[in-house]
Amino acid sequence: MNCSQDIPLRLLLVIPFIVQIVGAVGLTGWLSLRNGQQAVRAVTLQLRDEASARIRQHLDDYLEAPRIVAQVNTNSLELGQLDTQDPSRLTRTFWRQRNLFDPIEVSAIYFGTVEGEFTGLGFQNDQTWQVGRSGEETDFHFYSYATDDRGNPTELLEKGNTYDPRVRPWYKKAVEAQEGTWSDVYADFKEPRLKITLAEPVFQESGELWGVLGVDFVLSHIRNFLQAIRIGESGKTFIMDRSGFLVATSTEDLPFMIKPDTVERLPAVEIENRVIQKTALYLYDRFGDFEKIKDAFNLEINLDRERYFLQVVPFSQGQNLDWLIVVIVPESDFMGQIKKNTQRTIALCLVALFVATCFGWITAKWITDPIMQLSDGSRRLASAALTRWTHESLAQNVAVKGVAELKILAESFNQMANQLQESFTALEKSNEELELRVEERTADLRREQEKSETLLLNILPEAIAKQLKQEAQAIAEHFESVTILFSDIVGFTSLSSRMAPINLVTWLNELFSSFDYLVEKHGLEKIKTIGDAYMVVGGLPVPQREHQAAMAAMALEMQESMQQFCLENGECLQIRIGLHTGPVVAGVIGVRKFSYDLWGDTVNVASRMESSGMPGKIQVSEQFYQSLKDQFEFEERGIISVKGKGKMKTYWLEGVGRI
Repeated sequence: MNCSQDIPLRLLLVIPFIVQIVGAVGLTGWLSLRNGQQAVRAVTLQLRDEASARIRQHLDDYLEAPRIVAQVNTNSLELGQLDTQDPSRLTRTFWRQRNLFDPIEVSAIYFGTVEGEFTGLGFQNDQTWQVGRSGEETDFHFYSYATDDRGNPTELLEKGNTYDPRVRPWYKKAVEAQEGTWSDVYADFKEPRLKITLAEPVFQESGELWGVLGVDFVLSHIRNFLQAIRIGESGKTFIMDRSGFLVATSTEDLPFMIKPDTVERLPAVEIENRVIQKTALYLYDRFGDFEKIKDAFNLEINLDRERYFLQVVPFSQGQNLDWLIVVIVPESDFMGQIKKNTQRTIALCLVALFVATCFGWITAKWITDPIMQLSDGSRRLASAALTRWTHESLAQNVAVKGVAELKILAESFNQMANQLQESFTALEKSNEELELRVEERTADLRREQEKSETLLLNILPEAIAKQLKQEAQAIAEHFESVTILFSDIVGFTSLSSRMAPINLVTWLNELFSSFDYLVEKHGLEKIKTIGDAYMVVGGLPVPQREHQAAMAAMALEMQESMQQFCLENGECLQIRIGLHTGPVVAGVIGVRKFSYDLWGDTVNVASRMESSGMPGKIQVSEQFYQSLKDQFEFEERGIISVKGKGKMKTYWLEGVGRI
């Protein structure tokens, strides 16, 4: 590199100084803004938490009153304390109960029977209580009456349209649930407003449905409460159900649209207020379905290029009432003054930067002048050293006079060069010796690896061993159809008490070795031996189409081979064999003492086939029989009781079928 391309020392001293000042200024401004934003987040989070908590508390309070009224009247009806045949008495009871709660909490109490009779008391928008009746007496039209001071109907105020309580949403919801439940939000029959009903089905002593008792709650009261909550300067709240339809908002927008013949609910994404509309659209795009919102969460979102703080809190009470409370607060309500303060801080920091830079440049010049003189001497020293650096020798002799510090540096450099020369010579010799040792060690490792591979293949199936070497985690694989064989030596326990242990193990090793040969012959997989039990599987770890036939052939040959292993006293032992076909999970788990094993109900059934069998017999399950009934000879054993499985139909495998 040319000297003209190097950074001057004076500039190198000034630049870090300036960078530090710029960093300090930028960090100060950034921290000021960030702390302001964090303070805003903390404040808005607290406001959102308080607002949502107040909304939940008021909703709980509002909805508790209908539950109490409904429960009291349902109990009275079922105990016969209220006579539905006397509507006047029923409405007087409702009249007395109206004073127990505010009309905000209970706006109507009524009862509809399975015959279509309806009696109720409701609070109207004109702030009066009216009695409503429909049934045979009114030709099933809705009659509205004024009331006296005891709740008795007096003047007929209106003859309404045909009214059948059995087709109303609250009635059908209670009949469907067969227990107390909240109805969906629906339009009032008489007035343009939305409400929900806590509907309680009432049953006779025989258990038959008598009717449904309803207690109404008008949703406009929630809207009035939401409008009374202040969240910053322009924060908003709204409640919607899981279908996305509005329940109430804190704005002047109504959650429904009045049409000539009906009142139609509005989805939140169609409301005129753009903040609520955009918020609902964001939530829908994020989750795809409002039903997926299970827990409360807080987010920061951008709507129309403005940042908002959002909180969504699920609210549910009892059956069928599942709403979402949404609180949305604009960041601009809180960030105006903070941004002004941040701008002032940055301006002051820039002034400080200019002053500090000037002083830094003067200080750097004062420091670098003597250092530049030393730099020229070092450059000449480096050039002299390079002319003596040859390929054959690293030894150097650089002499510097006049400056004590540089003289010490030159002597250290000369010593280092000589040591490097000696080190390289020794390193070349060591490298040659190391290559010889590496070749010998590599050969030893290769032989040990071959032994390890052979041992591993004796423990695990070849496919599993290869997979285990590639993956450092548990191996488990599902196989849809395999055949499992369990065998057990009959009388082994008594034999163990009569034979010396070493003789017993020798005899058992010879027997199991013959079984191992049969496993290899038929392409099956030995799983394990436990005492005198022998377990084999066919169809894994590599799927095999004819694993049932291979297993049947092995089982027959195992029975035949028992004649070759009679004891010294001439006694010939017998074995029980059980076979079953089905799905399993097979693999290796754990990190020490690997063992390939099987899990699943198929293993249990195969074990039960062996344990419930008979000496000298091969018992198979219905599934195994169905797969080989045309290839082998079977004898039906019949229905037997199998521990843990109940009744099962099993068969005896007798031999190879005749073609």
